[in-house]
Amino acid sequence: MMSAIALFVACTGEVKDSGATGQSLPKIEEGDAVANVNLTVAEGKRLIAKGIVNHPQIKRLLQKGTIVITNGTTNTYIAEELVNLDVPHGSFVTGHITPSDRGNISEGLPRTSYITIVDGERVELSAAEAMQKTQKGDVVFKGANLLNYEKKQAAACIGAPSGGTMALIQETEAHVIVPVGLEKETFGDLHAYAKLFDNCPEGITPTPRIWVHSENVEIFTEIEALKTVATINVAPYAAGGIAGREGGISLIIYGKPEEVQKALDLVASVQGEAPFVK
Repeated sequence: MMSAIALFVACTGEVKDSGATGQSLPKIEEGDAVANVNLTVAEGKRLIAKGIVNHPQIKRLLQKGTIVITNGTTNTYIAEELVNLDVPHGSFVTGHITPSDRGNISEGLPRTSYITIVDGERVELSAAEAMQKTQKGDVVFKGANLLNYEKKQAAACIGAPSGGTMALIQETEAHVIVPVGLEKETFGDLHAYAKLFDNCPEGITPTPRIWVHSENVEIFTEIEALKTVATINVAPYAAGGIAGREGGISLIIYGKPEEVQKALDLVASVQGEAPFVK
């Protein structure tokens, strides 16, 4: 359950953030409302998807243009929000990471390939055809397994020798949006990790490769989702938890009271989101 507490406080000076946002955080002004929200991983994914619905470029493309949603867990929520995708969770997923004693969540489920939306209508195209359809100004959604928010880096694990979706998106002129939850935040330069794994000999267990998204992608987390509905400042203050909050994120939101309330209304709409799979 969310804990959201609105306060009126006054502080002075700026706080230099050396972590998640990679920038100086604006001070809390006298008269600002301050609220904290606690999100599970599933609630974060749903929040990102609802934020995508409010994204100005996506609104324009739903009128005229092409949107491609590649397979993924967060992308499943985006497809549910944009085209009312109604399939079992796992059907719209390729690679995924589960506990060692958990099997393939997609096993036995019907497969759903990339979803392509042209001028607001879903059209049936293969993965390659979908990418070929895109041009400058269009959008492709591709998720990530690693995030360094401070460096604005995101990376995905790949198993296909050809590079799979990550290789395909290198060929498109479309704008790539990377929807990724803050639970995937890590430290270090992701390019260094990619280089390490590229030179990794055959191990005791199979080791995936890491492919870093190009620098011109748009990273879209819970923070960006909240900012699509309100003019606010957002910063993380805790991560992880127990009783289903493992991997979740806690955020502080501050700004004008009416703007903070808009953000809280959006958060309230995702509260209670069930886990992706049980």
